[in-house]
Amino acid sequence: MDWKLTGKFSVLVLLLLSQAARAEINSIRLSGQAQPGCWDLAELVGKVIEGKSSDREKALALHAFGMAHQIHFIGPYEGGLEVDDPLKLIAVYGYNLCGNNSSTMCALYNLAGLKARRRGLTGHVVPEVWFEDRWNYIDTDMFGYVYLPDDKTIASVDELVARPQLFERAGRKSDPCFPWDSPKVMEEAFTNIAGWTDCHPYSLGHIISLSLRTGESFTCYYRPRDRFYLDPQCFPEELSTVYRDYWVSGPVRLNSLAWADSLPASYANGLLSYRPDLRSASFRAENPLMENIQAGRTSEAPELTAAAGTTASLVFEVSAPFVIAGLQNDLTNFEDNTEGAMVSGLFWRPAKEDMSRIQISTDHGVSWTTVWENSHLGAVPFNVDLTRWAGGCYGYQLKFVWTDRGGTGKAGLEGLKVDTWVELSPMALPRLEPGKNTFQVSTGDHRAVSYECWWREGESLPGEKRENLAGKGDETALYPAESPGPGVLIFTPGTEGIIDELRVSLLARKLKQGAPKDIKAVLYLSENKGRTWSELESFTPEPEHTLEGAWFNHIMRGRSISGAESLLKLEISGGGLAKVAVSSLVRASLKSPSTLRINHVYHQEGGARQIVNWLFPPGAQNSSYEVEVPEGKIHNESLTFEALPPDAAGKK
Repeated sequence: MDWKLTGKFSVLVLLLLSQAARAEINSIRLSGQAQPGCWDLAELVGKVIEGKSSDREKALALHAFGMAHQIHFIGPYEGGLEVDDPLKLIAVYGYNLCGNNSSTMCALYNLAGLKARRRGLTGHVVPEVWFEDRWNYIDTDMFGYVYLPDDKTIASVDELVARPQLFERAGRKSDPCFPWDSPKVMEEAFTNIAGWTDCHPYSLGHIISLSLRTGESFTCYYRPRDRFYLDPQCFPEELSTVYRDYWVSGPVRLNSLAWADSLPASYANGLLSYRPDLRSASFRAENPLMENIQAGRTSEAPELTAAAGTTASLVFEVSAPFVIAGLQNDLTNFEDNTEGAMVSGLFWRPAKEDMSRIQISTDHGVSWTTVWENSHLGAVPFNVDLTRWAGGCYGYQLKFVWTDRGGTGKAGLEGLKVDTWVELSPMALPRLEPGKNTFQVSTGDHRAVSYECWWREGESLPGEKRENLAGKGDETALYPAESPGPGVLIFTPGTEGIIDELRVSLLARKLKQGAPKDIKAVLYLSENKGRTWSELESFTPEPEHTLEGAWFNHIMRGRSISGAESLLKLEISGGGLAKVAVSSLVRASLKSPSTLRINHVYHQEGGARQIVNWLFPPGAQNSSYEVEVPEGKIHNESLTFEALPPDAAGKK
């Protein structure tokens, strides 16, 4: 250990011994003892139920986790629909209302091996979980459950519908017990209920896999930095009165039970920054999509130049496992989002006949939009706000195109900087607590590739082909056509790499004149470009499911497939496809070694800021470290992951 004191800042640097060399930094994962790792649902659930022997203990432990990690607040929405992916709701947003809160809890219960479902009440949606040979109503949104007169058995929804006065009995109470709602209010929710049952309420399509290139960093702030994603397609009118703080503060709650070391409980932001050395070998290795580009030969030329007389192009991807969010300026106009994604630098244009422009793609390069074109001569600075295109996405691609028609060798690009702000949940971040903190850090050899499709205008899945399948009227969903047989949707995983984990989530909808029980979907895989097919899974709704929509999920692990050779096929009958998400963990091409630096910033109540750093040389794939924090109230400020040149491991 090497302590360095600089003014009021304390910096701890722990240098670990180098192991076998590796390239870039992929699949970064950090977990601490303060809470389970929240960037992977299986890891999360396993940690929460560890040591719990009975199903009741497991359910109540997950209920306690849910109360501590979700703020009661409207939304969130993506693509005009409520988000119902539990990983997004826990790690990306950290807030929801009863409907998607119940979806999240059902997912956690299911992953713990427990049967669960959602029930529709009057103005409220709740989960039920099966244990002790019965259904148990456990309300993680409103923080409570109800005991029957034996003070041991937890009431079901149906028992409370029959005897809502159980909310008023003076016997045993849950802790907490509906802290914001009186027994009368809760009784009203169980009177004249909607009565629907949803056994398929969530998607498991999202993957959080943080990967960094040399010169790239990701800083997670534990408090808001004023970037908050609002979906322009779905903004309820009642927000102006019932949820007036939505306009100003975003999702915050003073009296929430969600974790916060600075009140109120709130959302937070992260900043993904890229400051590459454009002349370096690592930049070329990590961003191979270059054409007709060479490094500037002298100090009088830009860092990257076009080969004489050619058109040069550079494409690279910004991959954010969290939703991109900008500043909401005029809160009644969602088109004025700013400073969520920014690119800046200098384009050298020495001759009038030369051209230089910047383009963006948010559909994996299928289509491109020009966002800046140079109309000046010389070394021209650019500072382009990309938020209107990238906001609400989980990544984007940038393309830089320029020409050197005059053969000067000075047409090119330098000083590139890319900043991307995201929204994330502070409750899901590893954090420091007073006393000794032990952290586990790991890296891997995978990157995440994800696609989501609602079939809105211009949308499709990669390599999509349809058979006997089409949209109907104003609906964006796809339904079987009039001819006999199921509708068929064929698509690729969207990557040519080797896939070690594949996730497919689909939202099926019943036919207008049909019933949920009629829905049947079958998922197939071909590993030889469609010559032969094998069935992965057949889906039908549970008999008690009564909603018109049902999520089905398939996760393939324990085998590897070639993305270049593979096709996926969905057959749907008795219903339509409203949404499909496909995600893969793909083996990364490791080309340039990088050193990982982890940086914690915190301060004691009324005290100076403390900065604690660790460097992990290339090859340190699985390591641990400890932080000793003084007793007393502390405030976590930020957590930063940085990919540094490999020689940084030898510096203090």
